[in-house]
Amino acid sequence: MAKPSPEQQMTVELLQSFEQEAKAMLRRCAATRRQVSRYSFTRYRGFFEEVKSFLVLAAFTRSKLVNLQMSATERGHLVEHIDGLERRVSRAAMEVARAFYGLMLRRDLIYLGGHERCDEDRQLLGELLERDAEKSPDRKPDARLERDVKAVEAVLEEIVRRTPPMRNFEPLDIPKH
Repeated sequence: MAKPSPEQQMTVELLQSFEQEAKAMLRRCAATRRQVSRYSFTRYRGFFEEVKSFLVLAAFTRSKLVNLQMSATERGHLVEHIDGLERRVSRAAMEVARAFYGLMLRRDLIYLGGHERCDEDRQLLGELLERDAEKSPDRKPDARLERDVKAVEAVLEEIVRRTPPMRNFEPLDIPKH
């Protein structure tokens, strides 16, 4: 049996680490979904930053595979595998987002800066859909992901409607004794 080339070895290690990270993110999404009722906005934002980091890792892994010397069929299978894991994590993150923001609305909570943060989340959701469309222009888009994004966007729109922007926020003058 021939020894694998350094390029093949790197590919195997990269895929293994990506798969481990994907599994860890899926576990994190499931745990967050169960505990979302105890999450503060800051803690939720930390979770979403982890999701964004995972999406960057997926793009990096995909770009490295595209540049490697291998058959087009093999590359296609590996890229499809990466896309599938990324889709699963994206869907799980959408479930968490929908649960968190839905809970915010049910509890009638307003977070300071929620208006701006919801705009950031809406921008991220748009990027998520664009990324999914770019990956497979010949296939139809992931309908479930689109539906989840639209549901979260509707909730975000309601939160933005209820929350005044920070630029309109005026702190109370508290007299000093």
